[in-house]
Amino acid sequence: MDISNKITENQYRSIVEASMIAIGILSLSRVVSKSAYQEAWISVILGGVYPIIVVLLASFIDKKMNGYSFEKINNKIYGKVLSKIILIIFSMRFIFSEASVISGFSNVARIVIIPFISPYMIIVILSLMTFYTAINGLTMVGRLCEMVSYVLIILVIIMISFLVEGHIINVRPVFSSFKNIISAIPNSLYSYAGIELSYIVIYFISNKTNTKKAGMQAVLFTIFVYASNVFVIIYSLGWEITSKNSYPILFLASILEIPIIENLRTTLMVLWAFVIFRILVCYLFASAYCLSKAFNIKYKASVLIAIILSAIGSIFMIPEYNRADIIDKITPYMVGLGMLWGIITSIIIIIKNKKVSNNFYKRGN
Repeated sequence: MDISNKITENQYRSIVEASMIAIGILSLSRVVSKSAYQEAWISVILGGVYPIIVVLLASFIDKKMNGYSFEKINNKIYGKVLSKIILIIFSMRFIFSEASVISGFSNVARIVIIPFISPYMIIVILSLMTFYTAINGLTMVGRLCEMVSYVLIILVIIMISFLVEGHIINVRPVFSSFKNIISAIPNSLYSYAGIELSYIVIYFISNKTNTKKAGMQAVLFTIFVYASNVFVIIYSLGWEITSKNSYPILFLASILEIPIIENLRTTLMVLWAFVIFRILVCYLFASAYCLSKAFNIKYKASVLIAIILSAIGSIFMIPEYNRADIIDKITPYMVGLGMLWGIITSIIIIIKNKKVSNNFYKRGN
């Protein structure tokens, strides 16, 4: 790894944001409205507690470990053997997410904009584009994430404009069933999974002033994007229609007319494609970084290995019902991994720091 992996705090913010926003833009409203009905957007907000905890843990660990790299933190806390195992697990975790996003994009693209292209061809093209971007290092990834952040803002503005259609009755009553709201929270977690990337990239920030603030800004913006997405769709369509459509926002776009935009659904898909490309590049960097450190191989070689594994994995997630079934089984483990590593590592750091302080106090006396 070299200087080309240095990023600014603003780029860190964009990368953290990028690590979470992907397929959920299209499908989250359907998934959560099945359990929480018209109050699904509240479940999405409450689910945002998970990424908040992770970015706070990432900032805490980085500060207490004097800005060490992810690899060095694991070496110091868990020893070299366990460190290698942890790096491999994190690498596989990001390779899985890469595969799920590639296949998800392929499944949607074939239905909406390019039905004449084989899904396998889409996988190959997308994998090559991701490979040639990520191979240049995190600096390039950070710049891409910054630029696409503006694209995402445009996407959010268009999405909010859908509020002109719909009725307030579709989102009422509010807080009618806390049981339903709570039951839908686990379904929102896949959309936030990926935030674990913050553990890895925080080390590369060159101008650290307030990493906690940068991480929180990214997470809060992401929560807003997802919650407003679900609210707008239910407000416009009602939870019954929302829960029965595979991609509710695309269905809504197909029946709405905005004077400035001729083909609203295609416009949304093009903007969304940039968002997807951004998250793929982030995941590829993370998986390749962990692979390179675990097996002591060059970063560029690890990028190639990671993208090949991701492309192969994505093939098994076509069609969409295969992908959904696999994700439902794997997501709880991904979320558990992100929480457990951060919490256990933080506890060990606190215990070690207390021992050092006690020893220093005894010597002083």
